[in-house]
Amino acid sequence: MLCAGQRRPSHDLRPPTPRGDPMSKRTQQPKAGGRREQLRQQAAAEAARKRRQRVLIAVVAVVVAGVVAVGAVVGVNLARNSAAGNLTPPNANADQTGIIANPGVAPEGAPVLTIYQDFQCPACKQMEDALGATIEQMAADGTVVLEYRTMTFLDNNLRNDASYRSGVAAACADVAGSYQAYYDVIYANQPATEGAGYSDNVLLNDFPAQAGLTGEALETFKSCYRSEATGEFVRGTDRESTAAGVRSTPTVRVNGNDFDISPYYSNPQGLPAAVQAAAA
Repeated sequence: MLCAGQRRPSHDLRPPTPRGDPMSKRTQQPKAGGRREQLRQQAAAEAARKRRQRVLIAVVAVVVAGVVAVGAVVGVNLARNSAAGNLTPPNANADQTGIIANPGVAPEGAPVLTIYQDFQCPACKQMEDALGATIEQMAADGTVVLEYRTMTFLDNNLRNDASYRSGVAAACADVAGSYQAYYDVIYANQPATEGAGYSDNVLLNDFPAQAGLTGEALETFKSCYRSEATGEFVRGTDRESTAAGVRSTPTVRVNGNDFDISPYYSNPQGLPAAVQAAAA
């Protein structure tokens, strides 16, 4: 029997929760896939992306700094070599006393045809006019190794520096990959008056255009000429030619022995056989 005012007991044995207890309200968790969860995931992804971007920028900055540093070192070294005039043309002979006009064309053991010349020498132009085409054909056919050794003694005789400057220009043309063409242009434009020489303008602008230098090759040539990068090479070829006993130009040698080329001015077709005979 129940007393007045009593209630039937419940089977819930938990103690009653006091009013105002914060635990009386259940914390609502965001539903999976809800808007809040989507925003949280987007924010996390954006933060991760920014971290990767910062790392990438730092890596690129290090790489760029390294490239700039290497470029600066190379540029300084090139400038130093150019300023010192220590650039050797790519087709210089083994002892750097001349330039091979047909590298890699003649077979091993082919006669070496050496021409000592000065770009201001009228007699050299006479030989070029008479035999230049024949000599170049022999070089192209590989029957000779064609070697030019530039001298500059006429600068003293004529009181200018045109032999030296044209020699530097020709050697720079070899650096730019067009030695023979530039060599031919110099002689084709040799002034009729001995001693008139060659101006910087014709050597730097007119002659390379006639020799077919364009684009990057032309810029390489101009940079080389302006800095006289091949200057010491040209001075060296003149010194070594004098030391080799050359007293006048043109002087022609076959395998190091003097060769009289003048009889073939009027008989160019006989020159190839004569050179082979001289080399035997």
